[in-house]
Amino acid sequence: MSIKIKVEGVDEIIKQLDDVKSLEKVDHVMQMAVLELEREIKKTPPCPVDSGRYRAGWHTMRVKKLTYQIINNVEYAKFLIYGTSKMSVKHDVRGIVERWTGRLKKMLKSNLR
Repeated sequence: MSIKIKVEGVDEIIKQLDDVKSLEKVDHVMQMAVLELEREIKKTPPCPVDSGRYRAGWHTMRVKKLTYQIINNVEYAKFLIYGTSKMSVKHDVRGIVERWTGRLKKMLKSNLR
């Protein structure tokens, strides 16, 4: 299971950049931000822990420049994140991501000055 995050406003920031060095800097900032988000997903309570497989299952993957995925391949991850008809959400990853998107914009703006 992977999480897709589309942050509004980042495309406008990237379009303003002309040179390759700036794009590389944006990619580096994005990488650091996504790794920070992965750490936050793992540590933010209530991150369910029984055996630790779910929490250890989170990892970040670079798809291409400026595109990253945070993935958890544990077979029951979707049930913890989305819940079921008989079980409520156990780990609000979507809420964590929503709170985090504003921080990404701030990180990009502050690092591109």
